[in-house]
Amino acid sequence: MTQPPAKFLLTLFCLLILWAAVGCQGEARQDPTETPALTATRTLTRTETPAPTHTPTFTPTHTTTPAFTITAPPTSTPTATPTPFRTLSPTPTPSQAPLQPAVLFPLQDNFGVTIDWSYAHITQIGYDDRGEVNDLWAFMAFQLLDRGIHQRNFQFLGETITVYYLNVAHAFDGVLLPMQLVLGGTPGANVPISAIPAGGTAYTQVALREGSTWFSPRVAHREANLAFSERPAPGESDEAYPLLFLKDLQALLPDLPDTVILLANHPILVPRNAWPQVKLDMTRVSYLAARYQPFFELDPYDRIVDQSAFAYALRDHLLKGDPVPPGIYAFSSRNLVIITGEQGE
Repeated sequence: MTQPPAKFLLTLFCLLILWAAVGCQGEARQDPTETPALTATRTLTRTETPAPTHTPTFTPTHTTTPAFTITAPPTSTPTATPTPFRTLSPTPTPSQAPLQPAVLFPLQDNFGVTIDWSYAHITQIGYDDRGEVNDLWAFMAFQLLDRGIHQRNFQFLGETITVYYLNVAHAFDGVLLPMQLVLGGTPGANVPISAIPAGGTAYTQVALREGSTWFSPRVAHREANLAFSERPAPGESDEAYPLLFLKDLQALLPDLPDTVILLANHPILVPRNAWPQVKLDMTRVSYLAARYQPFFELDPYDRIVDQSAFAYALRDHLLKGDPVPPGIYAFSSRNLVIITGEQGE
């Protein structure tokens, strides 16, 4: 009666083993169904690649910086010059001429004005369309300080010009101010007067007068600026202006008496529409470059940008009586008058 339960238990045990085996196989079949979930996660990583597309948005900002550095500086070039007005360089070598200041003597012009060291007479004046003076010539009187012709170097358009001048003085507001009276110039540095080549550079326009003759600044201006074909021959007029070699003037100076007055005539202001011609003359003719230099402001490229501070100061002094500030100045001689007193005065 005990056997039937034993068979039953054995049968039940076998069924349990079979059920367990079937369950393990079912779990093993479920693994392939999870692989699609893993492939889905890989596709998500590819969607992050568009992030670098933000980098091109920074490139336009770099194009704005050069625009501001180009526009402003060129507009300030003509006015922001490092040296507003050129100063005259000193004599390259010490002067060998001893100091011998000229002495005044009684002299008047044809208007009855006393000619002394402060004498100045406007010989030509013109106005622009705004009524401002833009064309101005004047005769100015000078005290000769020694009896030599001196020189300095002037750089223009990359070339050196030797400038020849006299040591003189003019009285501004009762005070004698030493100046340079420019006679001319020649190409080259430190060129001796004896080595100046033949041509216009070697000459200067000079009139020698005695104190007993009358002096008319306007007649002198008019006759000295006549065309060469229209000028009177020497001796035909008291205001004739022969050309004199600089070397002959240098030889003449030591023989002048103590009583001597120099009168020089030159343009101070030139109309703006004539500046291109002035620049052309300065480029072609060295003695004109030497004479015009004190009256014009040049930029670092030697272009005319304005008249010089001295030219404007001299204009205001002649027209309004304004003082001329102290400085190293030069006046130029388009035509020079040397008037001597009697030896016994």
